[in-house]
Amino acid sequence: MKLRIQNNLGILGGTFDPPHKGHLHISKLVIKKLDLKLLYWAITKQNPLKKTSPHNNENKRKTLCRQLTRSEKKIKLLNTGDIKNSNLTINILRKIKKKITKKTNLFFIIGADNLIRLHQWKDYKKIFSLCTVVVMNRIGYKKPALTSPAAKKFRKTKISLDTLLKIGPKQKEWVYINNKGINVSSSRLRISLYK
Repeated sequence: MKLRIQNNLGILGGTFDPPHKGHLHISKLVIKKLDLKLLYWAITKQNPLKKTSPHNNENKRKTLCRQLTRSEKKIKLLNTGDIKNSNLTINILRKIKKKITKKTNLFFIIGADNLIRLHQWKDYKKIFSLCTVVVMNRIGYKKPALTSPAAKKFRKTKISLDTLLKIGPKQKEWVYINNKGINVSSSRLRISLYK
């Protein structure tokens, strides 16, 4: 089953320090499941909730992302250079929302680990009104993610993937996708690469 409206756009944000097969895996999975026309990788300069700076500079991370996605026609890098405070998801989504038509379905994709701290993000409640939030399962994070403050706040608007595909996205609804997940993270990869 596919979504009725074919103009589906996805955003996957993060520092991508470095990008890895887990990013690519969930990207391909969400492109297929949501029939995305395009999935943009929004590479942020710095995670506002982390005190440490990324190991690789922004240009290096963009180069690594391009190398990893070069054979993926539906994955593009989002130019966040003209977005003020582009390390904030809310600013990226607002900018994109202004540029797309009303017929475009906008999906914001995060990992289950990010749902746990989503309530700490700037204007996190408004994120749910700008797009459909799609949470991808990560090994070991499902229970804490689904009992997190953000999940509890929006528990009444959580729907299944099947329901989403039948009725199409509506405001403030969100989905948890129970994909198998790949047990890899950028921080673990950095430790093994740069130790």
